[in-house]
Amino acid sequence: MTDQPFTVAVCQADPCRPHDPGFALLPQLAAIVRQRPQSVLVRTGCLLRAPRCQPGAAHDRGCYLVVQPCDARRRPSGAAIPIGPVLTRADAEAVAAWLADADLDADRLNPRLRLGRQAA
Repeated sequence: MTDQPFTVAVCQADPCRPHDPGFALLPQLAAIVRQRPQSVLVRTGCLLRAPRCQPGAAHDRGCYLVVQPCDARRRPSGAAIPIGPVLTRADAEAVAAWLADADLDADRLNPRLRLGRQAA
């Protein structure tokens, strides 16, 4: 484990909000952020400006988030890492474990969770 600070922005647009009351990604992320004094959790609207987020659009479910590694002064220290969709509790636990380790190497995430880098 390292002490790499980060900002994690979590989409809260309707398609990204969990509709299963037992699926709670935000509390898992909040617990990890509380352990890192220089890390921040941001709840936001659509991160992707995706057609699926437009009113009336047919869309899938699943949360998207972006993790921005930072230095101790909150300046970006690497490329932002887009993640999603987080569809299951197992996905949420995998993302939470990855953040808790704070290595922030996108290659350590399941390829299905690496937005734009999914396996064929």
